[in-house]
Amino acid sequence: MAAILLHLVDEHDQPAPSQVRLAVETAYKWALHEYRHFDRAVLAGMAESVALAMCRRLDEIEFPRRYAFTALTGKLHEWYRAHPAIEILMDPAEVEDLIGDKPKSTSVADLNVLFSEIKARLSERDRQILALLEQDLGPQEIAKAFEISYSAAGKAIQRARERMAAILSVIENQGEEKNEAVSRPRAIGFKIW
Repeated sequence: MAAILLHLVDEHDQPAPSQVRLAVETAYKWALHEYRHFDRAVLAGMAESVALAMCRRLDEIEFPRRYAFTALTGKLHEWYRAHPAIEILMDPAEVEDLIGDKPKSTSVADLNVLFSEIKARLSERDRQILALLEQDLGPQEIAKAFEISYSAAGKAIQRARERMAAILSVIENQGEEKNEAVSRPRAIGFKIW
């Protein structure tokens, strides 16, 4: 998706001063990250109106960056108040499909146990390929190491990855079977705008 350029000007259509431009661009980038599903064009319009307001009273603004963040957040809150959400009921499985799995934090010790378990289930050749991949070596270097063709090395890497994914899914399914006793609600309220 193409980036939306901000047209930051004062009331006389002159470019906004650098402190206003930097403050508004920083607030805009933050809002893009925090409000990922918000319409970028509407957000850009809000940022441009914040810049115009800042230019009008630049003498009164002590901290331009703080002002830009606060003003843009206020405009976003006003928009959400003017556009109330509609709540729909969804099955938990539908919600999981919609938002995907949230990454869970994993400790280094858990990762070491997981990787050692995966390595124990791999063949010797797959372990060697994994070791070479861990060193950021590509198919060309792996082909030289095993004295095989480039395409054979690419296929060997693909098969090793598929085996690791299969082992990982078996391990994950075993972990889910242990945690299946937790009851799940029948429906979840989900708001859309």
